[in-house]
Amino acid sequence: MTQRLNEDDLYRTSSQYRLWSFSPESLATLRRKTHELAIARASQYAGTSNSSDGDAFDCLTSEECLRLVRRYLDQTRTTSDHFKWPITVKATAAQYLARFYLSNSPLTYPPKEIYKTVLFLACKTEATHMTLSEYARRISTPADEVLAPEYKVMQALRFTLDVRQPYRGLKGVLMELLNLAEGRVGEVEGVETGGAAALQAEMLGLELPSKTAQTMWRVRDSGKVEGKALVDRINAAYSAARTILDGPALLTDAYFLYTPSQILLAALHLADEPLTSFYLRTKLPLTSDLRPKILATIAACAELLGSFSGSQVLSKEERAALERKLEGCRDPSTRDLVGSHAVAKRGTDGDEEAEEKARKKKAARDKALKEGDDLFGPSLNGKG
Repeated sequence: MTQRLNEDDLYRTSSQYRLWSFSPESLATLRRKTHELAIARASQYAGTSNSSDGDAFDCLTSEECLRLVRRYLDQTRTTSDHFKWPITVKATAAQYLARFYLSNSPLTYPPKEIYKTVLFLACKTEATHMTLSEYARRISTPADEVLAPEYKVMQALRFTLDVRQPYRGLKGVLMELLNLAEGRVGEVEGVETGGAAALQAEMLGLELPSKTAQTMWRVRDSGKVEGKALVDRINAAYSAARTILDGPALLTDAYFLYTPSQILLAALHLADEPLTSFYLRTKLPLTSDLRPKILATIAACAELLGSFSGSQVLSKEERAALERKLEGCRDPSTRDLVGSHAVAKRGTDGDEEAEEKARKKKAARDKALKEGDDLFGPSLNGKG
């Protein structure tokens, strides 16, 4: 019997679920441990006793490190927009940067040196072509400074480059809602409906979005929602949700705490709650045991996204002040990443001859073993 895998089963096999999904508690614990290790190293270089909070000398606190990383997450977004790269590159780069700083601290690797590397790596991962020389020229950075941290970034990412994103799912929801609005969908598997006309009528009679909703759509003076107005409402909700996915979803811990489908539904919930509730009713039977849990998870994600504001991103002056403070306590062993990268490359090049000899020895050994295992032994050359 063939086993069918649903979307949840497939997502659970992804590296994003296995390696980069956390509870709020485990995420906080991981960040705390990373910061404590960085502080311990910084205190050694500063000649002071170990400290876990940075009070013994003037060093960045855990919260300041997190805010500095968030500032460069935003810088990653704006740089990607400047290049007019696809949204997938922007989201992938943001997640690479966020994942990197789960196991590394800005005290060791300042984000102003790392964000350029993760953005170029995401460009390659998402098959968006730009040569290294062109990229380096456009960001006014030497090419070797872009490449130097790349292997370290790959190590921190555990060589997993896949980033599951909510954008295609949101586009699918848009198409489904438009089909419902136009009366093209009748029976929904597992959910009782009154047919296409009944679903369309229910949509037309939906409660209006609240005044605090993120959508820009507003009903006309008549107060009556008709076919064209319903389509406009759906498109406006999609646009508002897309803006949320482009901002708060990338600048908070949403990707670490929730699945892409939960994130997109939370964004749609913030955009137009009555419309989102209707859509979920076409997917989740009212009698489903999982319904309360799913709705609670979406609401919690929406609360996280809705609590974000632009004021949480450091201003240019605040960023400069934190980076001056960082210079006084950063790890000196990582100050010259370009030099370290060059030394590593020279070491590899110098060992090429030895590696070639080792390969030849291994090939000869394998050949001897194969001949020894031959049932009739080695061939008898020159004898009949």
